[in-house]
Amino acid sequence: MQNPVIGHQQIIEQLQRTVASDRIAGAYLFVGPTGVGKETVARYFAQLIFCQQDTQPPTVCGRCLACRKVASGNHPDLQFIRPEGSLLRIGQIRELQKQIVYEPLEASRKVYILTDVERMNAEAENCLLKTLEEPPASSVLILLTSNIQVLLPTTRSRCQILQFHPMPTQELAAVLTDTFSVAPEQATTLAIAAGGAIGKAITQLEKGGALTEEVPEILKETDLLAAFRLAENFKDSPETLESLVTWYRDLLFLQQGAPLELITHIHSVEELQTLVPRYSHLRIQQAIQTVFDTKSLIENTNTNATLALEVMCLKLLK
Repeated sequence: MQNPVIGHQQIIEQLQRTVASDRIAGAYLFVGPTGVGKETVARYFAQLIFCQQDTQPPTVCGRCLACRKVASGNHPDLQFIRPEGSLLRIGQIRELQKQIVYEPLEASRKVYILTDVERMNAEAENCLLKTLEEPPASSVLILLTSNIQVLLPTTRSRCQILQFHPMPTQELAAVLTDTFSVAPEQATTLAIAAGGAIGKAITQLEKGGALTEEVPEILKETDLLAAFRLAENFKDSPETLESLVTWYRDLLFLQQGAPLELITHIHSVEELQTLVPRYSHLRIQQAIQTVFDTKSLIENTNTNATLALEVMCLKLLK
C-alpha cells in the first residue's frame, strides 16, 4: 500500500523504526499547526502497530483485517477522544482511565488518540497526568496539539514529543497539482493561504476549490470601533491570520510595482490597487509584523486570545 501520509517522511521513518524495535513509548505528543497532518500520522502510527503483515521496515499493508478496520473506523483497540464542544472534559479523561486498564481485544496494544489537548482545562489535565505517569504497558496515548505552551511542563515531560512542520509552499503546490489535479496558479495560491498545511489545503478543495478571493475587511475598514467586531471574526477563524499576511504582502508588491506573477491573490488585483494609496511602505511592513507577533503570542503563550486580537486589529486600523 502506498504511504497515505503526505510529507513528514522523517517522522514516518522514526515511527517505523520504533515499531520494528518494539520500543513504543507509552505516550506521544504530536505538536504542530492545525491541519499540518498530525491526526493523519497518528492514525498511520496506529495502523503500523496493528498491521498483521510482517515486513521490514514495518509498513501499512492496507489489506489485512486490522488495517481495514482502522480505515473504516471500527478497530476495537483504537479510540479517538475529541473535545466536547469547546473543551476536552474531565469526564472524558476519567472514562479513558476506566477503559485503559483492560487488555487489548485484538491487537498487541490499545491506542488512544486525544485531539486538541490544548483545550483541556486544568482539572482534566491534572487527571490525565495520573495516567501519563504510569500508562499500562499494553497502551499507547497519542496527544495532538497546536499549542504546546499551554500544557503543563509535567505533561510535556511524560511524552515523547514529535514536532510537525508545514510543507514548503512550492512543495505543497506541487502535491496539489500532481495528486489533486489543481491548476498550478490555484495550487500556489492555496498552498500560501494554507500556510503549508496540507490538511487545510485539502479541506478547502473539498469545500469547492479555490480559497475565497474576497479582500479581508480589515484592509478596507477605517473605523477604529470596528476593531472589536473584526477581532471576534479572527477568534472564530484563527487560521485566517496566516492568509491575512499574504494580502498585506500583495499590497507591498503592488506598491513596489512587482510583476503580477508574484501576486498571490491575482483575482483581486484591481481592488487591491485601489487600496494601495492608503498604505505607506512602513505601514504595510508594520502590519505584517503585527500579525506575525499576534499569531506567535496566541500559539506560544497563555495570553488571552480575544485581547491579543483586539490589540492587533486596533494597530492594523490606525
